[in-house]
Formats: sequence, structure tokens, C-alpha cells
Amino acid sequence: MIVGIDIGNTTIEIGFLQSKTLIKSYKLRTDRAKTVDDWYLNIHQIVQIEGDIYIEDFVISSVVPVVDEKVCSAVEKISGKKPLIIGKDLNIPIPNMYKNPEEVGTDRLVNAFGVVKKYGYPAVAVDFGTAITFDVINERGEYTGGAIFPGIDASVESLFTKTAKLPSVNLKNVSGVIGRTTVDSILSGIYFGYISLVEGMIEKINRQAGYKHKVVITGGNGELISKGLEIDFVYDRFLTMESIYMIYTENR
Repeated sequence: MIVGIDIGNTTIEIGFLQSKTLIKSYKLRTDRAKTVDDWYLNIHQIVQIEGDIYIEDFVISSVVPVVDEKVCSAVEKISGKKPLIIGKDLNIPIPNMYKNPEEVGTDRLVNAFGVVKKYGYPAVAVDFGTAITFDVINERGEYTGGAIFPGIDASVESLFTKTAKLPSVNLKNVSGVIGRTTVDSILSGIYFGYISLVEGMIEKINRQAGYKHKVVITGGNGELISKGLEIDFVYDRFLTMESIYMIYTENR
């Protein structure tokens, strides 16, 4: 078994993986103020919850360097050896055609590799995280780039912090496109706006490439938005974690 640690801008997911299957996962807030000792206590407690298990390695994917340094030190205290860091200790085996390859976030390449291994190519990985990322793999299996948008939570927070009289809303209560109250109008704008974003971007990506792509959606809010899509897609909640495991095995 390995423990995958996915350090994102908002949350950290800690997953226990056996033979590519995610057995269980936990989420923590990405708190940049925490010390090594704080992370040690958090992660050690999670490991203890899982009981008497053999952990072969800890594998880390991170886009927050100031946090991953502390998490790495905490993990080393727990396991007695250094964790393996994707992009440093473990190569992501996908051709990277970005103009400046080092600019691409590890999380985007991890998802792209996972999509190639699980679903083939050409394909687009759409990740509904802190930001919404579209990552494109062409007909030769190469990562070619994509697009980045503000995430749903960030957009909602911005709307309510800068607009005093608007009420808070629950995206699960969307009734229709044409809102007849302020709450319904906000819900419509957010929910159907992001649906149109995904459908429109996929159409434009296909048009620019000259061929269709498989669409793989992941991330927490992706499940909610995908229910309203009128395009072919796969929703894969565990794509990133399973990709971490596959990268680990590819490097062995």
C-alpha cells in the first residue's frame, strides 16, 4: 500500500491506495501557517486511524511549495524515510509540449497522465478544483496545454464579498435557467454558466484541433456541474489519486 498526498491550494487529500484502488481518503485544509509538528500530528493521526497496515511509500503531488516542504518533513518523521515527490523523485511519463514545460502545475500533468492511462487519447481532463483547469492531450498522446478559470467557490465568494445585498445560495437547489427571484437568478448564473463554460470550451478545443476529444471530469464540484452537461463525458472522482499511484508504479 502507498499513501498519496495531493497538496492543492485549498485542500490536501490523503489517500490510501492498494493496487491502484483508492481504499480510503481524508481531507485537510491547506493551512500555510501550520508547522512541521502540526502536520506531523494531523497525518500521524490519520495513519493511526487506518490501523496496522504496511505502507511501502508516501507519494506527494503538490502545487504549494511552502506547504510541501513541511509535509515532507512531517512524513519523514512518521515513516522514517523521505517521501517521493512527483516531478522531482518521480517522473510524469507524458510528453509535455507546453511552451515552457516547467510552468505546468504538477496537478495538471498528473491528471493528464491518468486520463491517458485510463481512457486513452485524444482527451481533455477538466478538474473542478480551486481553479477549473482544462488539460488537453492530443492524438499522439502528448500534453499540449489548456485553459485555467476561477473555480466555482472562488467565484461565489467574490460575488458575495463584493455585493452587499446578495443572499448566500446553495447550488444544489437550482430550479431552472430563468431565475424569478434573486436567489434563483444567482443559482442559474453560477450553475448554468459553468455548464456552458465546459460545453463551450470543449467545442472550441475540438474545433481548433480538428477532431473530437474524450472528456474526463474530476474534482468535487465537477460531479454537480456534470449532471447538467449535454455532451459525452466521464466523471472520475478519484482520477488524481489513482494517477498518483500509476505514476509511482511507472517509475519503479
